[in-house]
Amino acid sequence: MSQRRARHLVVAAVLLGAGCAGKITPQQAAVEEAFEACRAQGPSARLDKVERDGRFSVVGRESEAQRVHDCMVRQAEPARRETAGAAPVPAAKGAPLVASRLPGTWRGTLKLPPRGTGQAEVAAPATVRFVVSAGALRWTLATGTPTTPLAADGTAVVVDGEVRMTGTMRASARDGEPTRPGVSVRYAGAMVGDRLEVTGLTTDKQVHVLTVRRAAD
Repeated sequence: MSQRRARHLVVAAVLLGAGCAGKITPQQAAVEEAFEACRAQGPSARLDKVERDGRFSVVGRESEAQRVHDCMVRQAEPARRETAGAAPVPAAKGAPLVASRLPGTWRGTLKLPPRGTGQAEVAAPATVRFVVSAGALRWTLATGTPTTPLAADGTAVVVDGEVRMTGTMRASARDGEPTRPGVSVRYAGAMVGDRLEVTGLTTDKQVHVLTVRRAAD
C-alpha cells in the first residue's frame, strides 16, 4: 500500500459480535446501512472492505474518509450494544453524560452535507437549548444559515452516557413561499471533553453533525 493511500485509510474497531459463516452477516449489513446513511459526509469516501465480524475500512480524502468513518461508528453503536449484551462500551472522553448536565443553552456548529456534487459541506452556527418540561427533557435547535435557517425541537433521553434526541426539523420559508413541511430527525452522541458531539439523520437521509459547548445555564 502506498504512503498516500495509507494516509487515506480509516479502519474501525469491531462494531458487532462475530457472525456465522455463509451469506452476508448482520454485522456486514449494519456496516453497509451505516455507510449509506453517512456517505454524504465525504463525497470522495467509499467503503473499501467489510469483514464478516463488522470491521471495515473507508478510503478517500483523509478528512472526508474520517468524517464518514466517525459517522458510521455512531450509527452502528446502538446495534453493537444490542448484540454484545453486557459487553463493556468504551467510555466517552470527559465525564460521563447524565441528563442533569444538559438543561441550559449550548452553542456551536451544525455541519450539513454538500448541496450538490463538488460543493463543500455547510457549517452553520447553531444554538441548542435543553429544558425540563412536564417531567420530560426537551430540546430546541436553531441555526444561522444565511440561505435557509433551520429550526428543530423534540425530546431527549440519556442512555448509558449517550444522549438520544428525536424530533422534527423545519426549514424556514423565504418571503412569499409557503411553509415547508418538517422532517423527522434523530440525533445520538456524547460528551467529548467539554463538547457535546452528536450525529443526526433525517428521514430524507441528510446527515447532520452537531458540535456544541455549554454557553449558559
